[in-house]
Amino acid sequence: MTDPLLEAFSTRGLTFKNRMVHAPTTMNMSDDRGYVTRQAVGAYEALAAGGFGAVCVGATNVRWDGLINERMFGFYDDTYIISQRELVEVIHNNGALAGIQLFYGGLIVGAGSSVPLEPGKGWIPGTVSWGPTGKYPIGNQQPGVVPTETYQELVEAYAQAARRAREAGYDYVSFHFCHGSLPHVTLSLLENTGRNDEYSDRFLFCEQIIQRTQELCGKDYPLIPRLVCDENFVGGYDLDYFLDHYAPRLHALGIDALDCTFGSMLPAKSRDPEINSGEIIGGGFYVPNLVALPYIQRMREGLIARRIDMPLMGSCNINTPEQMRTMVGEGAADFFASCRQSLDDPDFPRKISEGREDEIRKSTRTGASLLAGNIFNKGVAGSAQNAAFSRDRDYKIVPTNRPKRVLIAGGGSGGMEYAITAQQIGHKVTLFEQSDRLGGALAWAGNYRTLPNMEQIAYQPDWHRLMVAKLGVDVRLGETLTAETILAEKPDVVVVATGARPNLPQVDGLADALASGFARTIDDVLRFGLEALPEGPLVVWGAGEGIELALDLARAGREVRLLDPAANFAPAAYVGSRSRFVMLWAAEAGLAPELDVTLDRVGGGEIAVRHGGGPIETLACAALIVAPGRGSYDPLSRSLLGSGIEVQVIGDARKPRSYGNAIHEAAYLARRI
Repeated sequence: MTDPLLEAFSTRGLTFKNRMVHAPTTMNMSDDRGYVTRQAVGAYEALAAGGFGAVCVGATNVRWDGLINERMFGFYDDTYIISQRELVEVIHNNGALAGIQLFYGGLIVGAGSSVPLEPGKGWIPGTVSWGPTGKYPIGNQQPGVVPTETYQELVEAYAQAARRAREAGYDYVSFHFCHGSLPHVTLSLLENTGRNDEYSDRFLFCEQIIQRTQELCGKDYPLIPRLVCDENFVGGYDLDYFLDHYAPRLHALGIDALDCTFGSMLPAKSRDPEINSGEIIGGGFYVPNLVALPYIQRMREGLIARRIDMPLMGSCNINTPEQMRTMVGEGAADFFASCRQSLDDPDFPRKISEGREDEIRKSTRTGASLLAGNIFNKGVAGSAQNAAFSRDRDYKIVPTNRPKRVLIAGGGSGGMEYAITAQQIGHKVTLFEQSDRLGGALAWAGNYRTLPNMEQIAYQPDWHRLMVAKLGVDVRLGETLTAETILAEKPDVVVVATGARPNLPQVDGLADALASGFARTIDDVLRFGLEALPEGPLVVWGAGEGIELALDLARAGREVRLLDPAANFAPAAYVGSRSRFVMLWAAEAGLAPELDVTLDRVGGGEIAVRHGGGPIETLACAALIVAPGRGSYDPLSRSLLGSGIEVQVIGDARKPRSYGNAIHEAAYLARRI
């Protein structure tokens, strides 16, 4: 049976070899004037080589004052054409269509500033924060209002940038008419109210940009604008409004396809009380998979009812081939537009076409995808799981002609990434893991029963285990790598990837309670399963790390109290972007952290605690779960000093952080053996 993802598709002026498109993604990989860099060429080369039908270069600014990050591409004059041709060439050389998205910031300008801003200014010199009215600030909280003549100047700036794109060789142009940019907020029923000039016609700015582009480039030059088709705000335009007022005018302009999104960055009340409008743009961990699919299906149905034939691109929270096929299924989109999954594994289209779907490194969506900072806050796009992305040319595997003997202690994310990389280079690697399974903390960190999408956490260790096996890495399960073994074998390199251990407090009776099973660490509860907990009330001590576990227990009907020694609640760093959902659901479950609680004594089926400076309170419970945070565990490096063996400490064994840090350190150091 033909795979729908691999079917060719023709629009009015383009033929795509398959239905997978790399969506325009803000990369922030230019030089300080907006010209293309070697880093950018490497990133887009990797994407095109991955087998996409088209690769669209992300947010390229049309005028300097619209910058939201100092490393955004620019297309300000004709001197930018020659460097853009480098991107076109590597995309075309790898068999993909080349598109480019044109952008102007508007109200987004100033987002991510770490210093106070003058009214109407961005944090980058020469940038301006403004909108149709300035009533809904995004970046600068005191934005200005765009004059009529500036709108007209920007129409020309967009069209001239499109002309340059065509001259550079791009097959099509995408316009960033979405997510808080000036064209989108001009479309907005919330932000664009009360103007008394021609731009009170909310669609006119977008229409003029497309029309002037067609004057300069020809009406046959393919255009695929990206628009918010439903603002998902109370008082904002919805899908029916878009279909009635904007879709017919877009269709009349003769665009090749519509890249659909369904949320915005405006500071307005979301229509859905649980899923914010912004989370339908780039969904977080707990946002439902295929969150945009119902909108795409309604969009398709509405277009058919209005006799509008318009190819659609759909995206957001899509990680697996099955989900991708659903997005391009009957009654849905014609293309799957990939963003985060592209960065985590640029090769996934090629793996699908070659029957190697099991080798796809599926995105965990854990909120750690931008280790080099946030793209709205002085950062470069990257991947926690794929350390090579954005370093693609520098990180290409180069086989060694001087293989080294490498011993690795610890089979978690860092240890497995190091083993895979070193093995690919040609070193002789042995990986020691004291437990009976590779994976480290990620092997059990998602073992919750009522929290959605937790299976995604296992995507990364599953991929690591698969590649360790396929590459034939020598793995010693159930063995602890000791200093004695190391000194006897005298390897060239020892990698300490032994992770972290709980920072257990010094509490009377806690050690005995842990030995008896009355007290358990959060690690053991998740590793051995929540079903193993005894019946009766439970106490979780350590809200920062234990709140998701306490929430899962409460939602499963268990009686649970959540205690924390800190005066103010702060979720653990790895909870990250999940914390908004966690706190929302905790409130619904009647679960609130009790703060400033000291654990005084444990034993005999009860614990003694002290709230603040108050008296001791005794709590009876079936079990105490201790979630005290983590400290580095490195049993080897000190004992190997002076041995003449190179020792590298990575991941949580160096300092407790995210699994992404462990992967990146391993990928870097293994290439430097």
